[in-house]
Amino acid sequence: MRRLFVNADDFGLTEGVSAGILTAMAAGVVGGTTAMVCVEGGLERLTRLGPRIAGRVGLHLQLTGGRPCLPPEQIPSLVTEEGLFPRKKKAVVDIDPNEVRREWRAQLARFRQSGLTPSHLDSHHHIHNRPGAMPIFVELARELGVPGRAVSDAMRESLTEAGVVHADLCLTRFYGENLSATTFLSLVDAAFAALGGSGTVEVMVHPGRHDAALAAISTYSEGRELELAALTEPGLAEAMAERGIQVVTAAELSGRTVAPRRQAL
Repeated sequence: MRRLFVNADDFGLTEGVSAGILTAMAAGVVGGTTAMVCVEGGLERLTRLGPRIAGRVGLHLQLTGGRPCLPPEQIPSLVTEEGLFPRKKKAVVDIDPNEVRREWRAQLARFRQSGLTPSHLDSHHHIHNRPGAMPIFVELARELGVPGRAVSDAMRESLTEAGVVHADLCLTRFYGENLSATTFLSLVDAAFAALGGSGTVEVMVHPGRHDAALAAISTYSEGRELELAALTEPGLAEAMAERGIQVVTAAELSGRTVAPRRQAL
């Protein structure tokens, strides 16, 4: 069996990013997205737009790039002097696991304020790979009974030991310049070849609309338009089918049922 789960990170980051993700999901190859609730307007966008993709939107846990849900004085190891998460992953050091637990549970509670339940978990900048964060990530995924993202052998081992569903391999290299449906297919083909021809592959993507709002807060802006164009290129879904690849949702990864896919726009 060859299964492919394509997840669009950063839902809620801006209006343009959210709109681009909805367009990509409507095209049929992107099976899910993960939402940021610690960015300005994130919860409002999730509440307003999320019902269109109910059952296919997960939580993009944050320890970087946003304002925490909890007051800074309750999570001092996680925030800067300004009371914000650090912008860069390298600044996340010496974090208190108990503070991570409290903050991520607060993010989960905020997500649920939208009326939705997360279908899967991952994190911004793969921050759950930090030693002080990975056990909390595993704890939440197991408690919710949802798949989690693993980008290394150690992460896959941790999730497997806890009984948390995950892909056999996660591709994180679909970004930058010179993107097309052809380059996407080449990456996917190489991933399945690395697995011996079958298995489950996750691809992390970042489609979106490039605009001033995004450029003001992210160094990756124009590239999101290139990803969106590639992921909505005519014939991509058919090329997957010709390869015997089943495009799946997070729910389908774990054997759960989900409402039939609807037009996202």
